[in-house]
Amino acid sequence: SKEEALALATAKVIREIKADLVKADVNNDGKIDSEELKAVLRNYSDVFTDKDIVEIGELFYVGKAGSGVPHNDFLRAVSNVMYDKAELDEGGVNHRKIGSSSHPLGLGKCGTEYSFGKSRGVYTEDELDVKLTHVPPKTNADRIALAAVGVVRFLFDGVSLWNFGEITQAKVLRRVIFLETVAAIPGFVAAMVRHFQSVRTFSRDGGMLNMFLDEANNERMHLLSFVRMRDPGNVMRFVVLGSQVAVGTGFLILYAMSPAFCHRFVGYVEEEACHTYTTIIDTIENAPDESEMAEWRTEIAPAIARGYWKLGETGTVLDMMYAIRADEAEHRDVNHVCSGIREGQINPLYNPEDQFDKVLEKYVKQILKRGKD
Repeated sequence: SKEEALALATAKVIREIKADLVKADVNNDGKIDSEELKAVLRNYSDVFTDKDIVEIGELFYVGKAGSGVPHNDFLRAVSNVMYDKAELDEGGVNHRKIGSSSHPLGLGKCGTEYSFGKSRGVYTEDELDVKLTHVPPKTNADRIALAAVGVVRFLFDGVSLWNFGEITQAKVLRRVIFLETVAAIPGFVAAMVRHFQSVRTFSRDGGMLNMFLDEANNERMHLLSFVRMRDPGNVMRFVVLGSQVAVGTGFLILYAMSPAFCHRFVGYVEEEACHTYTTIIDTIENAPDESEMAEWRTEIAPAIARGYWKLGETGTVLDMMYAIRADEAEHRDVNHVCSGIREGQINPLYNPEDQFDKVLEKYVKQILKRGKD
């Protein structure tokens, strides 16, 4: 039966993991610490890269504050992953297993306060194939946010003449340079408000402010890449100064009043950003060979972009556009998720215990795969 097969597979995996743990237990204390965990994972270099192993070791060390975990607790965590008895909360994310009040490894939440750090590596083909999704509004606040974004989009399209005439390099760069100066504001404001709230109330933030700082810096990198292709004139610089004052002040006030509304608003803004970059990408790919927009299919992207998104020595402007659209899709999804976060909730997109469950899942799958080979 399926139950018997699963029981046999579980017993086999547990035996092999026990052997790995005993072999790595250099001090014979019956526990596994971060260094011993890295030694175990090095035996599976076809699944875990050196970088993965370093990051996993750091995650484990931070979660346990330098101490180890008894082998039996580690095996219980593996068993939870194998049976996949995940219990979801209202937000759709929770690492806890049925019948368990906490994670078997007891990794804790301290690490979320300082260990978030997203590396902008190479996007996969699936990640670059961005789907144009939309989150329907559920509350009156959501409807107001969606309507506000629609009005802003309509007005900006009209002022910038985006829907009139052909799309040219100059028109694209004017649009994205201005938009990225504005897009870099919400994440920084959110992080700033949460930072002050944390130090004012002597409480943890749950790992949110670091994520929003990364978002703000990511939007800034979009801008710094585009200004290497076109130097903004004095009029643009003056408009940007005014927009920073207006948008920065307005968003600060709104975020202090309702973070949920602000994140929903930004989520809808990012939906529009995905549409804009999809239009740009389609225009580049379908432009006649001798046209201006077709040049971006082969023109080398600015050095700062090639380094940041790991585009390679010959990465093109088109490649850069794909990476930026993937960034915007990530911001879209993150802000929509954050709109539903409750006060004091751990960052659902960077929960150490969830992260480690994924590591264990890969570890178990590789053991099972070796058993079949």
